[in-house]
Amino acid sequence: MTSSSPSCSPPTSSSPGDPPDEALNLCGEICPFTFVRAKLALEALPIGAVLRVIVDHEPAIRNIPRSAAEWGQEVVGVIDLAPGTWAIDLRKRVR
Repeated sequence: MTSSSPSCSPPTSSSPGDPPDEALNLCGEICPFTFVRAKLALEALPIGAVLRVIVDHEPAIRNIPRSAAEWGQEVVGVIDLAPGTWAIDLRKRVR
């Protein structure tokens, strides 16, 4: 499920919580597609799993956590990886 992009490097070990079970690189994607793809990826994981979503679209660092929390998922944290690149860690709490 992990994809790569030359403009967006993978996350470093500066995670605020548990290491992610899965990573989804959405660099180059914009809202609302960032949340739609993150939601589909999280739905495929078991309860308790952590998904790391890597984005380079600044509005996604607000929209993905807000939408995930409204859906009942846990927002573990948002990490500034590099200028213009963030990792959003989400823990699946509901189906």
